[in-house]
Amino acid sequence: MEKEGHEAACCAARLAAAGAVGASVAHELRNALAVAESSLYLAQRDLDDRPRLLRHLDRVTCEIRKAHEVIGSVLGLARGEPLRREAAHLGRLIESARHALVLRTAVRFEVAVAPADLTLLCDPILLERVFSNLYLNAIEAFEGPGGEIVTRAWRGDERTHLEIEDNGPGVPPCVAAHLFEPLVTAKVKGTGLGLALSRVIVEAHGGEITATAGRCGGAAFRMWLPNA
Repeated sequence: MEKEGHEAACCAARLAAAGAVGASVAHELRNALAVAESSLYLAQRDLDDRPRLLRHLDRVTCEIRKAHEVIGSVLGLARGEPLRREAAHLGRLIESARHALVLRTAVRFEVAVAPADLTLLCDPILLERVFSNLYLNAIEAFEGPGGEIVTRAWRGDERTHLEIEDNGPGVPPCVAAHLFEPLVTAKVKGTGLGLALSRVIVEAHGGEITATAGRCGGAAFRMWLPNA
C-alpha cells in the first residue's frame, strides 16, 4: 500500500508539472498572439500606407517566429535540457522586451545599465521573457496615467545585478509570500504563471529573483545572475 501511495504521489507530481509547463507555454503564446493581433489591426488601418503596412506585417512575422523560439526554449527547460547560452547585450534585451509589449496606456520607461555595453552569458530568448513578464505585470497593475518603470543593471565582481521597479500600487499582502508560485495572482484575469516561469528561468541560469516594496511604494523585483 505504501509503495502504491508513493507511485500515485509521483504520478500526480508529474501530471502537475506537465500541466504547469503546458499552461506556461499557453501563457507565452497568448502574449505573442496579443502583439500579433494588435499589429494586424494597425495593418488594416494603414492599408494605403505601404511603408507602415510592411512594418506592421514584419512585426507579426517577428512575433510568430519568437513564439516558436520561446515555446521551444520553455519545453527544453521543462525537460531539463541544458540552457542555450550565448553572449547577449543586456540593453538590447531590455529594449526588445519593451517593444514587444502592447501598451494600453502611456508608460514612462527609464533604463540605466552600467557599463552601457554590459553583456550576459545567457539564453537570450528566455531572459527576454523575464523582462517582458515583469514589465507586463507592472503595466497591468497601474490604476491610471503616470505609470513609470525603472530598470537598473550593473556588474559586480561575481554577479550582475538587475532591478525593475515601478510606481504602481505594489504587491498585495495577500499574495506576497507566494508570489512566485504557479497560479498565484492578485489580478482578476491573471494566470499567476508569468512570475513562476520567470523564477524558473532565473534559477536555471544559476541566479535568484526576489520581490520587495520599491522606493516609491510600488513593486521592486531584484535579480542577480552569475558573471560569465
